[in-house]
Amino acid sequence: MESLIPVISKLQDVFAAIGSREAEIQLPQIVVVGSQQSSVLEGIVGRDFLPRGTGVVTRRPLVLHLVHSHVDDYPGEFPEEEDGERGAWAVFEHNSSTIFTNFEEVRKEIERETDRVTGSNKGISNESICLKIFSPHVVNLSLIDLPGITRLPVGDQPPDIEDQIKAMIMQYIDNPNSIILAVTPANQDFATSEPLKIAREVDPDGARTLAGFDEA
Repeated sequence: MESLIPVISKLQDVFAAIGSREAEIQLPQIVVVGSQQSSVLEGIVGRDFLPRGTGVVTRRPLVLHLVHSHVDDYPGEFPEEEDGERGAWAVFEHNSSTIFTNFEEVRKEIERETDRVTGSNKGISNESICLKIFSPHVVNLSLIDLPGITRLPVGDQPPDIEDQIKAMIMQYIDNPNSIILAVTPANQDFATSEPLKIAREVDPDGARTLAGFDEA
C-alpha cells in the first residue's frame, strides 16, 4: 500500500483537474468536517499553512496529499528556513512549477487560488485545490479539508449556503472508503456536535468516524 499511495494520489489529481468523479479511484482518505478544523489539520501536518479569518474561511475543497520525504529528495539545494526546521516543501497542482518552502506563502497561495475561482467576498465552489506537502515529519496520507458548517449567508453567499455546504460534505463522506474526522469546538458537547450528526447520516454505527476537538 505504501508504494501504491503515490500512484493513486497522482491519478486523483488528474481526475480532479479534469473535473471527473465518475472514474475516481476509491482509496481510504481522511475527510475533515467541522466549523473550525484548522488547528487539527495543521497539527497533523506540523505546519501552519491554512488561511485564517472569521466565517467560512475554507471556500473550496482542499485535497491534501502528505508525502513522507527526506531533505535529500528536494530538487536542488534546500534553502535555510528562518524557524530552523528543514526538509518540508509544498507544491500545488495548479502551479506545479513553483516549489514552496515558506509556508506563509503556501497560505497566501491558497487564498489567491480560492479568490480566483470564488471571488473575494465569501463565495464557495466545489472546484478543489490540490496540494502536496513533502516532509520527513509526516506519513503518506491523503486528507480533504472542506468548508466549515455555517447557517447564515454572508457576502456573495447564496441564501441556501447551509444546504450547499452540506451537499459538498456529503459528496465526500458518502464514500464508504473515507474516514470522517468530525471536528467539534472545544466548548461544545459531543452530544450536540453538528459534524457528528452529519457523519451519522452516512456512518450510523461510527465505524469510520473519528471525533476530535478544535481548541482554536
